[in-house]
Amino acid sequence: MPITILEKKVPSSDGIHELWGKVYLPENPPRGYVHVVHGMTEHIRRYDDILRAFAEAGYLAFGYDHLGHGYTARDEGELGFIAKKGGWKYLAHDVGVYAAAVRKEYPLPENAPYILMGHSMGSFIVRMAVARGLRPAKLIVMGTGGKNPAAPIGLAVIRCLKLFRGARAYSPMVDKLAFGSYNKHFRDEGDPRSWLTRDEAHRAKYASDPYCTFHFSLSAMDDLVALNKRANARAWFRAIPCDLPILLVSGDEDPVGAYGRGVKEVARKLEKTGHTVTLRLYPGARHEILNDTCADEVKADIFAFLDA
Repeated sequence: MPITILEKKVPSSDGIHELWGKVYLPENPPRGYVHVVHGMTEHIRRYDDILRAFAEAGYLAFGYDHLGHGYTARDEGELGFIAKKGGWKYLAHDVGVYAAAVRKEYPLPENAPYILMGHSMGSFIVRMAVARGLRPAKLIVMGTGGKNPAAPIGLAVIRCLKLFRGARAYSPMVDKLAFGSYNKHFRDEGDPRSWLTRDEAHRAKYASDPYCTFHFSLSAMDDLVALNKRANARAWFRAIPCDLPILLVSGDEDPVGAYGRGVKEVARKLEKTGHTVTLRLYPGARHEILNDTCADEVKADIFAFLDA
């Protein structure tokens, strides 16, 4: 099915930047919207395959680069810096801001569904966007994680360093504390990015992409930890509407989800608070399940969820 791909810029909620994104229009009148929210240190162009698949299935699909990411960053110096303070709020608010702009420009009937999907850091962003009032018809949470007991200590260390080094500074120590253990499970492979995917070609492509290999600033690390902490607080589970269908998808070898344990924890807590949850863990798959060898199975499960 022929599709049309257009660039679209929308003013960010930070009042400074323009969110750079892409809209994928199907050939026929769309059956609904699918909004894809990308993860940390990457960009929406990496999701071209799934966005095309959504459009070919008849959905108007779209996504954008976060603050401090991709083409939304005005220069190389802004990569990895979201805001001096409270950047996580801008990240969460921008989801609704961009969606509203797309829906205004491409209006559909009131009964046309708006589906929201977030991966990795994007999974925490969409979780917070919904908790703060955004109302999708269905929610897809990909590559997420459960409660991190070290989050309070991590925030204290980050904020102490920020006082002395500034919000834009990069700390190798903080980076190691946050992600240093991610590759231990796969160290025999000799590739520091093995935790991302079993697909070596995708790892090589990631490693050669300057929009994927930058570092997060201290303030952005603060935002990342704050997102994880808030998305796993008791208040979050109570804030999510009980009638919202939720699909949780992750690799069972994904360190972000504690090798499945953290994802099961999120599912269990949602079920305990009365939510309807579908959980899919893919054996042997790692963090980027859309770029892993299970990608076709993941897509099939996503479309089955949309059609249910």
